[in-house]
Amino acid sequence: MEWWEVLVLLFGSMVAVLLTGLPVAFSFLLVNLVAAYFFLGGIAGLATATSAIFSSLTTFTLLPVPFFILMGEVIFHSGIGLQAIDVVDRWLGKVPGRLSIMAILTGTMFAALSGSTIANTGLLGTLLLPEMRKRGYSKTLSMGPIMGIGGVAMLIPPSALAVVLASLGKMDVGRLLIAGIIPGVLVASLYLSYVVLACLIKPSLAPSYEVPKAPWRERLAYTAKYFLPLGFIIFMVIGVIFLGIATPTEAAATGALGAAVLALFYRKLSWEAIKKSLLGTVRLSTMIFMIIAASDIYSQILAYTGAAPGLVSFVLGLDIPPICVIFGMMIVLIMLGCFMETISIMMITVPVFMPIVNALGFDPIWFGVLMLINLELGFLTPPFGMLLFVMKGISGEDTTMSDVWKAALPFVVADLVGILVLICFPQLALFLPDMMGRIK
Repeated sequence: MEWWEVLVLLFGSMVAVLLTGLPVAFSFLLVNLVAAYFFLGGIAGLATATSAIFSSLTTFTLLPVPFFILMGEVIFHSGIGLQAIDVVDRWLGKVPGRLSIMAILTGTMFAALSGSTIANTGLLGTLLLPEMRKRGYSKTLSMGPIMGIGGVAMLIPPSALAVVLASLGKMDVGRLLIAGIIPGVLVASLYLSYVVLACLIKPSLAPSYEVPKAPWRERLAYTAKYFLPLGFIIFMVIGVIFLGIATPTEAAATGALGAAVLALFYRKLSWEAIKKSLLGTVRLSTMIFMIIAASDIYSQILAYTGAAPGLVSFVLGLDIPPICVIFGMMIVLIMLGCFMETISIMMITVPVFMPIVNALGFDPIWFGVLMLINLELGFLTPPFGMLLFVMKGISGEDTTMSDVWKAALPFVVADLVGILVLICFPQLALFLPDMMGRIK
């Protein structure tokens, strides 16, 4: 069988099984076990697949995943991150699009605390959307910033999805986590720029209102009481990885412990919060690990059948600039993001794309960050972007799905601009990882 026939058969089978409604993790595992039986030699192939499953899950690289998820779950269910909104509220004066800016700033901080896109969007939407409507904000500047900044959690550490991507692509976890910081801030800055520009051009999109000026003593007190402890947790994850003090696994464990201690200090760590946090961590971690197990079998099938080497040879033989191949991959990711879930896209594309990226001589960390932005974009693109449905559920019956799509559009464009900037200036992603290497 030709290499391209193997790829078509595998992709087609996965899509067909997903359309039956079977959960993603079970779908991929089923397809790859069947493929292992036929392509890897029957029962011997299944034995190889079983060995691959154990080897893929017994790696130190994946340990940060449950800890990062637990950290986010504790912060979300205990509510200790909510004080960040009060701190930002006291520092922001009467500025254009004040509530939209508040959503972006606090959302960026939540991203550095939880790494959960859906939880961030749900939390910000519940807290800020009613006030935005009360102040007469347009649907674009009320729903759009909340959806957009929710996706940034995928870029800024602690990001469990970045750990998964690093594991699938055989990349250094610490470098990929740190590489997402500047691009994440870049995307958030593009969102801020759009909000401010839109408000200056058409103030009616986000009417200004009088804001009681908080005394400096109150601002500093709130910052010291609520912001600095949260900032310390962020440092305990991002800072210690960057400085080489701890591995990503140690940093993730420290972050989870720090979140629990801080919630206990603020007297918000109830038994109910503990129960929900642990159940959420187990549920999400199990799904992720099952998909990773299936992905390892998938990679072996691609290598054994010659599909991966065949595709690499085909791409290298094309008479086009290497950067055009990268653009082509980005287009594929964007198209898949319109219809598929994030981890599913990773599982299908990473084992295919990474050998090509390495063969073309591009830095895999840079490409990994590009993938994360594209996957974030998938959360916002119709018709099946996850954050679109989260926002529709929050916004109520008076908001149509069309309204949600229109609100997301400017932020989709901002993401595309961010991707283009990162392609043109790779050092935006590589500067901090390179500096981290020099510090170590």
